[in-house]
Amino acid sequence: MSDIFGRIRNLRKTLLASGIGLYLIIGLSLSALCLWLFWEVSEHVIRGGAIFAFDTALANELYREATPLSTTFYLTISWFGSQGIIVLGVIFGAFYIIRRQWFNLTFWLIALAGGGLLNNLIKQVVARPRPYFVDPLVLEQNYSFPSAHAMTSLIMYGILGYLLWSNLRNRYAKIFVVFGTVLFILLIGISRMKLGVHYFSDVVGGFAAGGIWLGICISAINFLRRHPNPSTIDETR
Repeated sequence: MSDIFGRIRNLRKTLLASGIGLYLIIGLSLSALCLWLFWEVSEHVIRGGAIFAFDTALANELYREATPLSTTFYLTISWFGSQGIIVLGVIFGAFYIIRRQWFNLTFWLIALAGGGLLNNLIKQVVARPRPYFVDPLVLEQNYSFPSAHAMTSLIMYGILGYLLWSNLRNRYAKIFVVFGTVLFILLIGISRMKLGVHYFSDVVGGFAAGGIWLGICISAINFLRRHPNPSTIDETR
């Protein structure tokens, strides 16, 4: 065991010495962990494993517990995982255009558009029907796995939280940003289950898929900022 940890430490030192950077290592490690989680969840979903029984039981229980007040609350939270993302995406895109920050604009568009395209691709491949209720709280037309709200909210709010966190100097402020971002993203995922439009595994799969893309994006932006093209250095500031 000590030999394994020794090799890990040596690999970390080698990567840091090569200029790759700690954040790049963390980002790629996050992607690898989320890839494993997504593979495990999607395999159970596709093969119709025991997770179906748990998904169905939980969905039915949450539906029975729904009240008009809770439905209104979770509809509000859910808005930030769909229309809210579009609104904030346009606002930050316009901000980068006004400031002529083309590097940040390109990164922003690739992160959001890439996440959306990846989600649609996975939905079409898996083609899992949504939970069914005679009197549904909310109507959705497309496939269920993975949750687009969970996936895209993790990507966008994760990026915003990371950018805010990286520009803060106060340790307690950093902790608050991390805690607040994680809590808000989790609430969006929970809202989809509470509204009866997604199973538990849909939300977990959405978070896992979003984590893969988020880790890749954060790794890429850190690598490019550490190794800028001399002709675009001014644009990345």
